[in-house]
Amino acid sequence: MYARKVMIVDRDTSAQKKMAGFFEKSNYEVTTTASAAYAIAQIVKKNQPIVILGDSFEEKISAVDVIALMRRCNKDLRIILVSDDSSLETLRRIREDGIFYHALKPVNQEDNEELISVVEYALGGSPLIVN
Repeated sequence: MYARKVMIVDRDTSAQKKMAGFFEKSNYEVTTTASAAYAIAQIVKKNQPIVILGDSFEEKISAVDVIALMRRCNKDLRIILVSDDSSLETLRRIREDGIFYHALKPVNQEDNEELISVVEYALGGSPLIVN
């Protein structure tokens, strides 16, 4: 039985599968999708406390716009943006919309552990420790 839920939203299915596998091994109930519309529908239903959001989706919509829509659907949602886009304008806009955390796409075990730590903190678990 899973006590913790996380949704991974990203068109990059390879990255999506790697992150999902890591979270599943850590006893998370993981939902994956490449569709921003599906993710937003789940958020409207209040089925997701944590969303790990990539920077591209099936629909041609920016991550900034997806974050704004998600935030309007559920102000308590914890959104963790996983993106290699680090333009100052993009970062400023997503911070204004209230993301919980921004991380670069994981490339190794240490990066995955950073994401687990952030998710644990977002769920009210252990304190955030990021090296």
